[in-house]
Amino acid sequence: VYSIPMLLLIGWRAEPGVKDEPQHTRQGKITKELLDLLGIPNRVLPDTLDAAKECLEIAIRTTRNENTPFAILVKSGTFGPFSMQAAQDENASLKLTREEALATLLTLMDAKDVVVSTTGVTSRELFELREKSKAGHSRDFLTVGSMGHCSQIALGMARNKSARNVFCLDGDGAAIMHLGAFAIIGSAGPANLRHILFNNGAHESVGGQPTAGFSIDFPAIAQGCGYKACYTASGKSELAALFREFQEKPGPAFLEIRIKKWSRKDLG
Repeated sequence: VYSIPMLLLIGWRAEPGVKDEPQHTRQGKITKELLDLLGIPNRVLPDTLDAAKECLEIAIRTTRNENTPFAILVKSGTFGPFSMQAAQDENASLKLTREEALATLLTLMDAKDVVVSTTGVTSRELFELREKSKAGHSRDFLTVGSMGHCSQIALGMARNKSARNVFCLDGDGAAIMHLGAFAIIGSAGPANLRHILFNNGAHESVGGQPTAGFSIDFPAIAQGCGYKACYTASGKSELAALFREFQEKPGPAFLEIRIKKWSRKDLG
């Protein structure tokens, strides 16, 4: 059953000697040793075209001849920047940035509201906006490194803090990664959970590769999973106009905010 000739392309996060996010450090140290322990043949992808081609030929030959997976480890900087032309075309009509939408949301939330933000740029922007306004960080949980899990963390908080609104700030890539979370939230039915999804059709925090975010109907998925109220906004005035209703409706409530792909280069 395990004799599957599959080619595995693995980004080597936090490879020894390379500085990376702290949550990757431990796995980075043992990535190659872990593959060896599992009996999966592996090589590091060279950074020249001819050597990379030879590496791929060896990998494909090995998978076919031995009916085994073969892992190719890709070091940081091996590939050039990604051009997201297709998603940029769909993004062209959108004017609102995530940081602008987030700043608007924070001014509309009540002082006791809890915020759980997804990994990547969203949490970094939330942190900096709180710093800028000197509002403190005691109400925020930054889901650093656990992609796709912020909605389940928010669900746990909402069930434990039933007298307070809990806002989950999600991303399209993260939500798609654990789409089953919608069904769990809908079936649990916490009236105080507000699930907000920033949709820019891209994995912006890790290079801008496109997601299926613009191809699927998130509000329809949420409604089908049992969310009580679902909304979509794509502009600052539209967002401000419907937020109070979104905030006061019995939850779980869902709000998709369609945004353009953009973030500041100087984010901490």
